[in-house]
Amino acid sequence: MKIKFLFNILLLSVPAIILQSCKKEIGYVIDPEKEVFNFIVTEPQRAYINASRGDQYEVTDPLPLLHLAGETYPVDKFEIRGDNTLNFRRKGFSVNMGRKIAFAGLEGQTDRKYEEFKLLAMVYDFTYIENSLAVGLFKEVGLWPVNSFFTEVRLNDNTQGLYYFIEDPFEYFIEQENASFVIRRGYDHVAKAYAVSPGSGGKLQNYLDRFERIYSLINEYTGKELFDSLSVYMDLERYFTKISVDMLLKNGDYTDEIIFYTEVKDNGELFNVFPWDLDDLFASQPHEIGNPWATGSTFGQRSYYSIDDITADVGSKLLFSIEDDLDYIIARDSFLYQEYLKSLRAVIVKISQPVIDRIFDYTNEHVEPFYENDSIIAQSKYDVNETNRDLFLSNLATKKEMIKGRREMILRELDNLQNR
Repeated sequence: MKIKFLFNILLLSVPAIILQSCKKEIGYVIDPEKEVFNFIVTEPQRAYINASRGDQYEVTDPLPLLHLAGETYPVDKFEIRGDNTLNFRRKGFSVNMGRKIAFAGLEGQTDRKYEEFKLLAMVYDFTYIENSLAVGLFKEVGLWPVNSFFTEVRLNDNTQGLYYFIEDPFEYFIEQENASFVIRRGYDHVAKAYAVSPGSGGKLQNYLDRFERIYSLINEYTGKELFDSLSVYMDLERYFTKISVDMLLKNGDYTDEIIFYTEVKDNGELFNVFPWDLDDLFASQPHEIGNPWATGSTFGQRSYYSIDDITADVGSKLLFSIEDDLDYIIARDSFLYQEYLKSLRAVIVKISQPVIDRIFDYTNEHVEPFYENDSIIAQSKYDVNETNRDLFLSNLATKKEMIKGRREMILRELDNLQNR
């Protein structure tokens, strides 16, 4: 067994599209939620994957094979991924296939084939509903174009439990949306990971500088001048839409869980946004409280140890978090905040109570069948909290009422602000 450790996780580039003629591809499409992703590794590799803690690495020599729907697929890359989830038995996986897989029934795109994808273990989500609920809401407002679904993962026929499949967003935006550059924001707006398209002409530093310019502008301008300046670099309405959904969901950790990708608009190439790692929803308080290391430094050191500290700094605002400096200036700048409130109202109106019902019904329909398999759900004993079907149904009902109630609260607050 050979395990190749990764000391630098930044993605410097993504592979060019491999010519289909060079790869054998399956001649039919698979219904993924009715199949199992069974990775075949050596027994020492399986034991190490389950036993390792805190290490991100690739499994090589030999590379795994994937058994799926009666077919065997070669795997070009099998990476143990995640940040805190690396400390659990049930690991998350990043997979690059040797040949693409065609899946049926996903957003009507039966001709799509998939080469790179993530399998999320959801170890922090004690009933495995948060990704589905968040994805449903982000789809409703047009911010979730990638395909995703629930599935079982096995290693050498040994179940690892319930997982959430997401096609790789870096590959998707570069290959399907013709993005020139994709970046995942880290704390204090550092580049946590990034990729340039093969046809970008080697303009990596230019794109990094353009992203960094967003954070210099917020310290140079105010009001409409700031809004207009930022609009040259990013689609502010889409960013406002994203943090509006975070407000509704009480997303407790989204500073470093957002991806920006370039998109050509009428006024040039702008950064659009895509949400990521939606596993810390319904938080009791924003992440910056008690974590002074996590706040941005563009405006100096900011520390908060209670909601009162946040209110003393920016006032009582309809933003769930001001951890990142961009969100902080949206809360502080009256013009930006008013523009954000317009997007917030549009999002809350669009996500009506019938829409919320539909998203929860979808989650119930697609997750509950896995609760009928005791061996799958028994793997939750390795998560932060163990789950069962009763907890699943109870949590669904509780969170549905919570989101509906929060929606009504936000609408009331918006009306009160409008009537002042």
